[in-house]
Amino acid sequence: MQLPPDFKKFVELMIAANVRFVMIGGYAYNLYRNPRATGDIDFIVASDLTNQQRLRAVLTDFGFGSALPPPNQPLIDGNQVLMLGRSPFRIDLLCEIDGVAFEEIEFTCQHIELDGIQMPVISPALLLKNKKSTGRTKDIADAEELQKWLFPEDNERI
Repeated sequence: MQLPPDFKKFVELMIAANVRFVMIGGYAYNLYRNPRATGDIDFIVASDLTNQQRLRAVLTDFGFGSALPPPNQPLIDGNQVLMLGRSPFRIDLLCEIDGVAFEEIEFTCQHIELDGIQMPVISPALLLKNKKSTGRTKDIADAEELQKWLFPEDNERI
């Protein structure tokens, strides 16, 4: 899978700055199952102060410095989403997602080569757990597909 150039550049900047992040959401789903349209790329990032400072530097290098909150305020607080750009080339940054914690996601993530980058991607099992917990229609459909793929023996009982 090829990444749009801005997505690739942003990920390269995060890797170079040692930002703790993992790809989640529709792009992650598309790596595991039948690709579907998505309007953005989603990353969960560690919420600790050091990581937020590293991320702030990346966002400044990427051209979003003037749009950031003041340095004495967190970039992303709680369940907020920091959205950069417009669909279909929007980058969404989150510190929390439904159903799973960042530490669990980071510990179990898979590193998948994507457009020449070793991308940390949420594991299929935790992606399923997250998709089941959101309650959004498209996530429920994704969860059903992931469930069939991860647990094919359950499909035989139906």
